Amino acid sequence: MVSRLDHDANVRPWMQLAAETGVLVKWAEVDIETGELPAWQYDELLTPRTRLVAVTAASNAIGTRPDVAAIAERAHRVGALVYVDAVHAAPHVLLDMGALGADFLAVSAYKWCGPHVGAVVADPELLAEFRPHKLVPAPDRVPDRYETGAPPFELYAGVAAAVEHLAELCPDASGTRRQRLVASMATVGRYEGELFARLDRALRAMRHVQVLGSPLDSTPTLSFTVSRMRPRQVARELARRKVCAWDGDYYARELFDAIGVNETGGAVQLGLMHYNTADEVDHVVQCVADLA
Repeated sequence: MVSRLDHDANVRPWMQLAAETGVLVKWAEVDIETGELPAWQYDELLTPRTRLVAVTAASNAIGTRPDVAAIAERAHRVGALVYVDAVHAAPHVLLDMGALGADFLAVSAYKWCGPHVGAVVADPELLAEFRPHKLVPAPDRVPDRYETGAPPFELYAGVAAAVEHLAELCPDASGTRRQRLVASMATVGRYEGELFARLDRALRAMRHVQVLGSPLDSTPTLSFTVSRMRPRQVARELARRKVCAWDGDYYARELFDAIGVNETGGAVQLGLMHYNTADEVDHVVQCVADLA
């Protein structure tokens, strides 16, 4: 089972595998007005024949954070595994596989100030149940048999450094790195939340701007369109004003098809991180206002 909210990386591989094996794929739908992924619909979609539920921890396009724990609880009730794409959530919230109910958790370190390396995290006992295609000389033990070759040791060092960076964001935090990380990510959440509220409120107040969705719980990420302008034009105008913004569908093809913006080039995306400032948000707001 896949959802319309997800990045295509957590949709297309499952669709392709299903086509190859003759497996039926069901879709969890997004409320296109709010951008929410209602958990209640899984009660109707899940059956004892369901084997896997793929769902995002946060939309990389509109920020929505669905109730993954509630979805996972429903999936486990019928014996299905849960594969969570946590790539976009990782820079903004503390990830806890147990709390999420994830059997598999995908992350990419570049999203949280690290190098371009990713991981799929799972219980070693669960990984031992699967037999991936691999070279004969490659180790048969878990997790080595899932690797494609010699490990990128220099990138792993960068991952550790990036985690340490996040753990140091709260100067008053102490204890183990995990304890410091818990405190830091709570601080990050509060700081980013205040900045994002400032940005979100300002854009929604503009008559020439339409912000896509209005999720109750989200990362500091939004996508919007501007009246009488294509997203590419908006991105170019913002770039002229020294604002870095993307345009397109951000690999959230199914979501933007459902909302109906792909026909005109998708939308413009803005996102905040812990290093952004209120002055930068005010500058962005003024630049978008100038496009009226």
